[in-house]
Amino acid sequence: MPISIDSLVSIVQSGGGFEIDAKKYSAAVLLPFIGQMNQGAVLRVRNATAWKVEDVIAVARTAPPGVAQFVF
Repeated sequence: MPISIDSLVSIVQSGGGFEIDAKKYSAAVLLPFIGQMNQGAVLRVRNATAWKVEDVIAVARTAPPGVAQFVF
């Protein structure tokens, strides 16, 4: 992974967002902390077809409204 999960958590806790590649990060590693993202932050997931539809839905449901964006 290009950046550690701990670093992503720190970014979220600082109010930031980020763009990730679904081929490099699983939904399971994001779900524990993306609910803490600020509503103005952006979580953009590239290559979202690498995840199961259920995982995409879980991320969309867990992140605050409008935060999760998916590139298929």
